[in-house]
Amino acid sequence: MPESAVKTRSWSLAAVLALTALLLPAHAASAAPAAPPSCPDGSVCFWSKEGFGGDYWEWTARSGYRDMPPRLHDHVGSVVASTRACFVNWQPVERRDVFNGDWRSRYLGDFGGRIDGVGPGAC
Repeated sequence: MPESAVKTRSWSLAAVLALTALLLPAHAASAAPAAPPSCPDGSVCFWSKEGFGGDYWEWTARSGYRDMPPRLHDHVGSVVASTRACFVNWQPVERRDVFNGDWRSRYLGDFGGRIDGVGPGAC
Protein backbone atom coordinates (compact mmCIF):
# COMPACT_ATOMS: atom_id res chain seq x y z
CA MET A 1 0.00 0.00 0.00
CA PRO A 2 1.41 3.41 -0.89
CA GLU A 3 2.47 5.65 1.99
CA SER A 4 0.08 8.45 0.94
CA ALA A 5 -2.93 6.09 1.24
CA VAL A 6 -1.93 5.21 4.83
CA LYS A 7 -1.60 8.87 5.79
CA THR A 8 -4.97 9.71 4.25
CA ARG A 9 -6.70 6.91 6.14
CA SER A 10 -4.98 7.90 9.38
CA TRP A 11 -5.99 11.51 8.95
CA SER A 12 -9.57 10.53 8.13
CA LEU A 13 -9.82 8.34 11.22
CA ALA A 14 -8.28 11.07 13.39
CA ALA A 15 -10.70 13.63 11.95
CA VAL A 16 -13.70 11.37 12.59
CA LEU A 17 -12.59 10.70 16.18
CA ALA A 18 -12.02 14.40 16.87
CA LEU A 19 -15.38 15.33 15.40
CA THR A 20 -17.10 12.59 17.40
CA ALA A 21 -15.44 13.79 20.62
CA LEU A 22 -16.69 17.33 19.95
CA LEU A 23 -20.26 16.38 19.08
CA LEU A 24 -21.05 13.66 21.60
CA PRO A 25 -20.70 15.71 24.79
CA ALA A 26 -22.87 18.48 23.32
CA HIS A 27 -25.50 15.98 22.27
CA ALA A 28 -25.46 14.21 25.63
CA ALA A 29 -25.77 17.50 27.50
CA SER A 30 -28.72 18.69 25.43
CA ALA A 31 -30.50 15.32 25.53
CA ALA A 32 -30.84 15.26 29.32
CA PRO A 33 -32.91 18.14 30.73
CA ALA A 34 -31.42 19.94 33.69
CA ALA A 35 -33.09 19.24 37.01
CA PRO A 36 -35.47 21.98 38.14
CA PRO A 37 -34.74 24.04 41.24
CA SER A 38 -36.31 22.85 44.46
CA CYS A 39 -39.68 24.17 45.61
CA PRO A 40 -40.85 23.69 49.23
CA ASP A 41 -43.33 20.86 49.92
CA GLY A 42 -46.92 22.02 49.66
CA SER A 43 -46.02 24.83 47.25
CA VAL A 44 -45.90 25.75 43.59
CA CYS A 45 -43.03 28.03 42.59
CA PHE A 46 -43.37 30.41 39.64
CA TRP A 47 -40.76 32.42 37.70
CA SER A 48 -41.40 35.19 35.19
CA LYS A 49 -38.67 34.02 32.82
CA GLU A 50 -38.05 30.71 31.15
CA GLY A 51 -35.25 28.66 32.68
CA PHE A 52 -36.29 29.57 36.26
CA GLY A 53 -35.14 33.17 36.11
CA GLY A 54 -36.64 36.58 36.73
CA ASP A 55 -39.27 37.42 39.34
CA TYR A 56 -40.18 34.60 41.73
CA TRP A 57 -43.38 33.81 43.63
CA GLU A 58 -44.21 30.86 45.87
CA TRP A 59 -47.87 29.88 46.25
CA THR A 60 -48.82 27.51 49.10
CA ALA A 61 -51.77 25.13 48.96
CA ARG A 62 -52.91 26.19 52.44
CA SER A 63 -53.39 29.78 51.17
CA GLY A 64 -56.30 28.69 48.95
CA TYR A 65 -57.07 30.26 45.59
CA ARG A 66 -54.95 33.28 44.70
CA ASP A 67 -54.81 35.49 41.65
CA MET A 68 -51.36 35.63 40.14
CA PRO A 69 -49.33 38.68 41.21
CA PRO A 70 -49.40 41.40 38.50
CA ARG A 71 -45.81 40.64 37.43
CA LEU A 72 -46.77 36.99 36.72
CA HIS A 73 -50.34 37.45 35.46
CA ASP A 74 -50.36 35.92 31.96
CA HIS A 75 -46.57 35.78 32.22
CA VAL A 76 -45.22 32.61 33.89
CA GLY A 77 -42.01 31.55 32.19
CA SER A 78 -41.29 28.47 34.30
CA VAL A 79 -42.88 26.54 37.15
CA VAL A 80 -42.12 23.77 39.69
CA ALA A 81 -44.94 22.05 41.62
CA SER A 82 -44.44 20.35 44.97
CA THR A 83 -48.16 19.81 45.52
CA ARG A 84 -51.38 19.21 43.59
CA ALA A 85 -52.86 22.42 42.19
CA CYS A 86 -55.20 23.86 39.61
CA PHE A 87 -54.05 26.64 37.26
CA VAL A 88 -56.87 28.89 36.05
CA ASN A 89 -57.42 31.25 33.13
CA TRP A 90 -60.68 33.22 33.39
CA GLN A 91 -61.28 34.45 29.80
CA PRO A 92 -61.96 32.03 28.24
CA VAL A 93 -62.32 29.75 31.26
CA GLU A 94 -59.60 27.09 31.16
CA ARG A 95 -58.13 24.98 33.93
CA ARG A 96 -55.00 22.86 34.10
CA ASP A 97 -54.38 20.10 36.64
CA VAL A 98 -50.89 20.21 38.09
CA PHE A 99 -49.38 17.32 40.04
CA ASN A 100 -46.67 17.08 42.69
CA GLY A 101 -43.37 16.78 40.81
CA ASP A 102 -44.54 18.56 37.64
CA TRP A 103 -42.25 21.24 36.25
CA ARG A 104 -41.71 23.20 33.07
CA SER A 105 -38.66 25.28 32.25
CA ARG A 106 -40.44 26.84 29.23
CA TYR A 107 -44.05 27.69 29.97
CA LEU A 108 -44.67 31.11 28.38
CA GLY A 109 -45.70 29.69 25.01
CA ASP A 110 -48.19 27.39 26.74
CA PHE A 111 -50.56 28.01 29.66
CA GLY A 112 -47.98 30.26 31.34
CA GLY A 113 -48.93 32.96 28.84
CA ARG A 114 -52.60 32.80 29.95
CA ILE A 115 -52.55 31.92 33.67
CA ASP A 116 -54.65 34.18 35.93
CA GLY A 117 -54.64 32.24 39.21
CA VAL A 118 -53.85 29.07 41.12
CA GLY A 119 -55.89 27.03 43.59
CA PRO A 120 -55.41 23.89 45.70
CA GLY A 121 -56.24 20.35 44.62
CA ALA A 122 -57.69 19.00 41.41
CA CYS A 123 -59.48 21.23 38.91
